[in-house]
Amino acid sequence: MHISRKLAGAGLGLAAVLGCGVLVDAAVAARAEAAVARAVAAESNLEMEPRVSIGSVPYLLAALTGEISGMSVTALDVDTPGFGLVNASTQLSGLEVTREQVFSGDLTGAAAELSTQHVNLDAVAVGEQLGMKDLDISHPYDISPTGGAAAEVQLTGTPEGFAEPVTVLATLRLDGSEMSMAPYRITGAPEGQVETARRAFSWRLDTRVLPLDSRVEAVSVVGGSLRFEAQRRNITVELSDLAPLESSESSDFDATDYGS
Repeated sequence: MHISRKLAGAGLGLAAVLGCGVLVDAAVAARAEAAVARAVAAESNLEMEPRVSIGSVPYLLAALTGEISGMSVTALDVDTPGFGLVNASTQLSGLEVTREQVFSGDLTGAAAELSTQHVNLDAVAVGEQLGMKDLDISHPYDISPTGGAAAEVQLTGTPEGFAEPVTVLATLRLDGSEMSMAPYRITGAPEGQVETARRAFSWRLDTRVLPLDSRVEAVSVVGGSLRFEAQRRNITVELSDLAPLESSESSDFDATDYGS
């Protein structure tokens, strides 16, 4: 009985130590994430701090290994000239860091194997380009939250001069820096106005006007948005890399010049 009590006490002591370790680990990670969020918000003049996630559990293991598996920064409802409010995110993977960087969250100068940036244009942003205030964007084959990405899109909206909404299926393609959205199936258009509807839903966009710092490599529909993706490999991290809000083209470039 005496031995059992000792074992029980040791077990409780170990549990307490582990519990404290988990709390400390979470606190350090949260402090580092908050530091990144503040810095990115200041860098990009954001009204709201972005969501930041760094590494995995246990976070402090990185202080010993010098490696962070990845981090993500997501800024929502960013006012972008020519597009209105967009969502932008950056993911870094394979980070090599110092012990000081683990604790401070200042990853400037760290090496990263891969940087992936996304800009999501929702139905309001795309509708602004097409001149449709009631535009809806959806996955053409799977509307579930786990439907994944697709290189085709279903669009529903009321073009100018139409009394009722029209639904189209369209392909999404990249040719160099230009994205094209081309309808290939149209339903709901009045007889004799199919070609008018096709033109209304056709869109060409020079992707260099998007708030990304490198060339767009993929375009797809994810959920109810068009997602544009750009990647860079083997980078040295700068604060600007975590704030994907600078167009790779001049800010004077007008996105509406590349409409349908």
